[in-house]
Amino acid sequence: MVTIPAGTAVSFARSRFIGAAVLASLAFLSLSTRTLQAQDSVIVIDPDAPASDTVDRGGLPPEILNELLRVFNDTSTVRLSGNFTLPATGRLVGTVAVYRGTVRIGGTVEGPLTVINGDLVILPGGDVRGDILLAGGRLSKLEGGTHEGSLRVYWDAAQVTRTIDGELVVRERRRPLGDLASAQKSFQTGRIRTTLLLATNQTYNRIEGLPVIFGPAFDWRASDRTFGRVELRGILRTAGDNSSFRRDFGYSLRTDWRFSGLKGYGFGLRAYDLVEGIEEQSLPRDEIGWSAFLLQRDNRDYFLTQGAGGHLFGYLSHSLRLEASARYENESSVRATDPWSLFRNSDRWRPNPLIDDGHYTILGGALDLDTRNSRDNTTVGWWVRARYEHASTNDVAPANVPTAVRSPLPTNAYKFDHFSLDARRYNRLSPSSRVDFRLWAGGWLAGDPLPVQRRLSLGGIDMLPGYSFRRFTCAPAGLNDPAATALCDRAIILQAEFRSRLSLGLGYSYRDPQRRDLDRFIGINEADLVIFADGGDTWLSGNGPGRVPSNRIPSLKEWKGDVGVGLDAGGIGAYLAKALTDGQPLRFFVRLQRRF
Repeated sequence: MVTIPAGTAVSFARSRFIGAAVLASLAFLSLSTRTLQAQDSVIVIDPDAPASDTVDRGGLPPEILNELLRVFNDTSTVRLSGNFTLPATGRLVGTVAVYRGTVRIGGTVEGPLTVINGDLVILPGGDVRGDILLAGGRLSKLEGGTHEGSLRVYWDAAQVTRTIDGELVVRERRRPLGDLASAQKSFQTGRIRTTLLLATNQTYNRIEGLPVIFGPAFDWRASDRTFGRVELRGILRTAGDNSSFRRDFGYSLRTDWRFSGLKGYGFGLRAYDLVEGIEEQSLPRDEIGWSAFLLQRDNRDYFLTQGAGGHLFGYLSHSLRLEASARYENESSVRATDPWSLFRNSDRWRPNPLIDDGHYTILGGALDLDTRNSRDNTTVGWWVRARYEHASTNDVAPANVPTAVRSPLPTNAYKFDHFSLDARRYNRLSPSSRVDFRLWAGGWLAGDPLPVQRRLSLGGIDMLPGYSFRRFTCAPAGLNDPAATALCDRAIILQAEFRSRLSLGLGYSYRDPQRRDLDRFIGINEADLVIFADGGDTWLSGNGPGRVPSNRIPSLKEWKGDVGVGLDAGGIGAYLAKALTDGQPLRFFVRLQRRF
C-alpha cells in the first residue's frame, strides 16, 4: 500500500560467462521494464515501484477489501463499470465507485472516489475534491490536474466479481490441483500449535509412484520476535522397488528458527531421505505428476539423496534474503519402476539415467529478491533467485558418459562449482494486460566437469515448447540413449509473453432459488490471451570442436527460438507453439499453471 498526502509529487563471479550472459540479460530486462513504465504525467503512483516494508504482498488487507465492497454496494454510491471519462464540463457530486476500467477525470468530482481494479488519470483541468481509494491499478495526475483529500493506492487487485444484480462479492479462490489430495488438522496448546498432515507430495513419477507424506509439525511462537518450527515427515513410496536402489520409506526431519520477525535472521537444520529431481527449473512437480499419471510421460529424471545439513539466513530488507548452507549427503542412482497410469498403461516408462554416485560435501549460497505484489496472481514486480554450490567428494563412482561430452572424472578428489539464476519481471500495462520477461541461466562454473545429476537440456513444454522433449541434450551424434539423458554443461533461455484479459462467458450463471447463496458462474468466464516468444541455447563449455569457450556464450544466430499463442483460464491453459528453426511441426500443449 502507498499512502501519500494530497499534492505530494512522486515522481548481479568467477567467470566471464556470468558477466556476459547474466548481467547483460538482466540489463536488457531492466531496460525493457523502464521503457514500458514511461509516462507523460507529472505524478505517477505505479504498482511497478519498489516494495516498501509496509506492503502486504499476500493480497489486499481484509479491512480494505471490506471497505471496497461496502462502498461499491452502497445504494447511495454512483456505481460505474468499465472505462469512463468525465469531460471538462462534467460534474459528479457524492460518492463515486468504478469497477474495472480506466477512469479519466477532466471535470470535477465532489466527494470520495473509489477505483477497483482499474487506473485513474486526472487530466489537465480535472479536479477531485474528496478522498481517493484505488486498488489494483495506478494513478496518474497530469500537469494541471488537482486533488484535495487523502490518497490510498494499493498494488494488489481486489479478488472480487460482479453479480447479476450489479453488486460486488468476494471471488472464491481456486484451490491448486496439487493441494486437492491433502488433509490436515491443527490445534493449539499454549504457545505451541500442532498440525497433523496427510498429503501427497504434489506429484506422481516413475520412481515413487504416488509419494504420500504424513506426520506432525510444531510451531512455537516464543515471543513477537522469536518463532520456531519442528517438522517430522515420513514418506511412503507407493511404487515398490525390490532392488537395493532405494527403500519404500523416506523421511524429512527439519527445524527452522527465525528471530526479529520478517526483516531478521535465522537458521535451520535438517536430515532427509528423499528422491530429488534433476533439472528442477523446468515444469512444476504437480504438472509432471499429472502427465505421468494420465499419459505415462515423466518429464523429469531423479536420484536419491540421503544426508543432513544446515543453513543460516538473513533479510537485508523486506524483499531481499541471503542464505549460506552446508550439507553432507549420499547421492545415488535410482531406477524406474512400473507405476500404473490411466492411459497408455501398456507402454514402457522411459529409463531413469544413472548418476555419478558418491558422498558429497556441498557448500552453498543463495540470494532471493521478491518484490511481487502477489505470489498467487502476480502482475507487477521482480522475482530473482540465484544459487551457487561448491561440491566435493573422495568416492565418486562415475556413470558411463561419452568422452565427447566430458573427460573421465577423478575418483578421489572430485570437485565442481555450479550455479543457476532465475530472474523474472512482471509489468502491468493496464488493468487487463501485462507483459512479462524471464531469464534462466545456469550450469558449470569452475572445477571438474559436472556430474550427470547437475547437467542440463532444452526442449519441451517448460521453456522451449516449440521443440520436442529434450530436443537439445548435447549428446554426440549416433548415441542411442533411451533415457534421453541431459548432458549439457550450460544453458540460457529468455522468455517473453504478453497477456490480455478476455471476457469469454463460456457457461452460465446459477442463482439459488431462495437467493440464500451468491450468484455462481459455471464455466470459463474470463481467460488470458497469451502471446509468447522464447529463445535460448545449451552447450558444452571448454576448448575443442563443438564446444564454447568457458568465458563466452553461443552467438545469437546459434540460439533456438519459438513463438506461440494460447488461452490461460487460470487452472488450465491451452497453447500452440511453432519452432523457428530445425523444421519442427506445430505443437499443441496444455499447462496447469502459468508459464512463469
